[in-house]
Amino acid sequence: MRIYASVKWRILAMARMLGYRGDPRLFGVEVPLRLVPSDVIRQQLDAGSYEAKEARFIQAYLPLGSEVLELGASLGIVSSIILGRRPSRLVSYEAVLGLADIARQMVAHNHPDAPWELVHCAIADEGVSEVSFAWSPEYTQGGSVARDPGANEGVTLRVPAASLAHVIERHGLPDSSWLVMDIEGMEWELARRQAGGLRHFAGIIVECHDITDEGRHVPHAQVLEEITRAGFDIVDRRGKVAVLMRRR
Repeated sequence: MRIYASVKWRILAMARMLGYRGDPRLFGVEVPLRLVPSDVIRQQLDAGSYEAKEARFIQAYLPLGSEVLELGASLGIVSSIILGRRPSRLVSYEAVLGLADIARQMVAHNHPDAPWELVHCAIADEGVSEVSFAWSPEYTQGGSVARDPGANEGVTLRVPAASLAHVIERHGLPDSSWLVMDIEGMEWELARRQAGGLRHFAGIIVECHDITDEGRHVPHAQVLEEITRAGFDIVDRRGKVAVLMRRR
């Protein structure tokens, strides 16, 4: 399979050099080339590596017909993969307005009649209604809550924010719902300060990130361990991406 993927990518790369403008496809999702914001992401799509671990786990573990909350919709590609599981409802959150606009177009292209809602909002602590959000136009897959806005070399956005508990209540998500999240390190804060909100979900598919917390390096494995303390067992894991199920 890896040899096939490598050969396919090399053929596509050569075709692109010769002017090929076909739309990439990934896990059943067609990605209009006009919506791909950078050559780096286009190359990942051609290679089949863009969010590949997360996509495989969604297709393997996300129950058909579930209600799903997605934190970090980015370009809407993963949202479209989730919608391929025919959820009864998908609610997606994205902090960067420009990415949210792309996500809406991506989902409209692949699942125009899907039960999907996109909210422009970041996830933050209880009582916080707005955050500084660090985002670089050069890194268009996402951003993160800016702990030190002055040190950010990209763009610092002011973004509406809500706690996980508020999101659950706002959308009336049942405790049988699943959570899919890739929020660039904020999963550490959720595990430490909003474990009750995490525990609301029957299952979680998460990409954990290495972070710096008060000058201390926290590796992604420790972030994942912190999530398990909220009452979850790891049922599968590949690199930084894991599937967890709530303990009974």
